[in-house]
Amino acid sequence: MTSLACKPVELMAIVLARDIGDGEKGAAGIAAAVPNAAMFLARRLHAPNFSICGELVVNPKPKRLYASVSDHRYHYGAEAEEGFLELFGSSHKGLDFWFHSGIQIDKYGNVNLHLLGSVERPTFRGPALANVSFAVTSTRFYLYPMVHNRRVFVDKVDFISVPGNLQGPESKAMAGLRNEGPRLCVSPLAVMDFDPVTLRMRLRSVHAGHTVDEVLANTGFDLIVPERVPITEPPTEEELRVLREEVDPDGLLRSY
Repeated sequence: MTSLACKPVELMAIVLARDIGDGEKGAAGIAAAVPNAAMFLARRLHAPNFSICGELVVNPKPKRLYASVSDHRYHYGAEAEEGFLELFGSSHKGLDFWFHSGIQIDKYGNVNLHLLGSVERPTFRGPALANVSFAVTSTRFYLYPMVHNRRVFVDKVDFISVPGNLQGPESKAMAGLRNEGPRLCVSPLAVMDFDPVTLRMRLRSVHAGHTVDEVLANTGFDLIVPERVPITEPPTEEELRVLREEVDPDGLLRSY
């Protein structure tokens, strides 16, 4: 364990990396610095046989972290490249996991990337999503909102871009969603998971320097709170060293 200063986004990447298993296959979207850092970190620390695939490039070996996988430097050392046609055509095969952020996330882990307000009269248009199928063909997915406040964490999303647990176990079963769905939601304040019975979001740990009350005050729904909420396990010296020296030597995450 270490008490070295760690930026919230660095901790987010480290927490996500810990859950990636050796031999798994996963990917993230175009602009996904935190998930990419998590995947590269996991591969260096405990999952050497983990494969990055499913977003235009297969097993890249960039020398540093880039803000977008569209940056040609990100493709350095890749085993293969693919276009969107190949991406969409192979997505039915699924992966072990995928990552999603969102302009809204609700208590069941549903994600809105499309709009705020109604479809007929939106007050805000988001980036949307080119291919939602990975959310339902992959075994699980992770949520990584870059901001934790009541505008992001809402009781019910205005539009479901990515189905999480819908409205709970019954609706998820009726929709034919048999995968795990969202496993973790890692924000700058805390780590959340999902209650196995109700499938509602549950507080798992709070990052050092923050409190349960702060998390609740910035969450727009009744988050399930266990009797005991620990502090998120801080980075080890090795995790932080590898992240900063090998994965992100230019400090992209520290700039957020």
